[in-house]
Amino acid sequence: MKQISFIEKDSRVTFSGELTLLTIDHSFEKKSKHLIKSGNLIFDLSNVSKVDTACLAWLLAMLELSNKTNCQLTFDNLPKDLIKLAQLSCVDMFLPKTDR
Repeated sequence: MKQISFIEKDSRVTFSGELTLLTIDHSFEKKSKHLIKSGNLIFDLSNVSKVDTACLAWLLAMLELSNKTNCQLTFDNLPKDLIKLAQLSCVDMFLPKTDR
């Protein structure tokens, strides 16, 4: 099974690997929830090789948590497949993206 990992540096969290139903397990969700703190935070998905609807659901859950904890969360380098999934699900307008 492929794994997902992340590196946190300052306010940027860079994810690597596959963000799918198989990798977004309880342990990963627990670790990623600890990233959400007050202030600004960027999730960089430039090194993510595969996504599915679980990734979209996870991003929306992280966004909801960030709103509750006074954290300004934005997403950078969203994979094209993820953007397409968000558009098909009519939730693309909820994903705050950087202007890159």
